[in-house]
Amino acid sequence: MRGLQTAAWTALLGLLLAIGPAACGGASSGDHPGHGVVTEIDAEARTVTLDHEDIPGLMKGMTMTFALAPDVALDGIHPGAKVDFRVKEENGVYTVTAIRGSGS
Repeated sequence: MRGLQTAAWTALLGLLLAIGPAACGGASSGDHPGHGVVTEIDAEARTVTLDHEDIPGLMKGMTMTFALAPDVALDGIHPGAKVDFRVKEENGVYTVTAIRGSGS
């Protein structure tokens, strides 16, 4: 009987760990597409602040500062520019992995 209780608790814990981030609107793996407007660029710190729409599966729309991946160039990107971008979350850090100007 004790082995059955342990197995049940283990299964419940595994389920909670699997659905916890999704239930909280938190992070998930992979890159996510986003659209927004650049509000600030800090080239020295390698960050970009975006006023972005909802990023499905990742977060609600907001203004947020993101780290830039090492290979991301900001050529032609400036405050006020509408952009399409991709972002990933890893260990609580949100990083823009691609960004380009958008016509809309």
